[in-house]
Amino acid sequence: MLLGDAITRLQDETSVEEALASLGDWVLMTRMRDAADAAGLSLGTFASVAVGRFIERADDTAWLALMTAANRAVNPGAACLKVMLELSRFHRLDQRIDIVIPSSQ
Repeated sequence: MLLGDAITRLQDETSVEEALASLGDWVLMTRMRDAADAAGLSLGTFASVAVGRFIERADDTAWLALMTAANRAVNPGAACLKVMLELSRFHRLDQRIDIVIPSSQ
């Protein structure tokens, strides 16, 4: 799986659970589901926001972790997605997550 493919799958609600399940990290998936419920968002929308948050806010250390994971993985796209979700800090309940959902206009 390429990273772009993994991110694209997050936009399709029918395949988001499959994409997250393919990571094999049930703790991460449970945390994401709980955080999505708390934010009043679907799991797919929440995962997309978490990836976007990583892309916007990641420092050099986070990007190095992403590149290292991709380099060592059999499935670089899935490895990158997992790192992005883990490091997006979406599960910090003491932080408000500002979410802007674009209109469909």
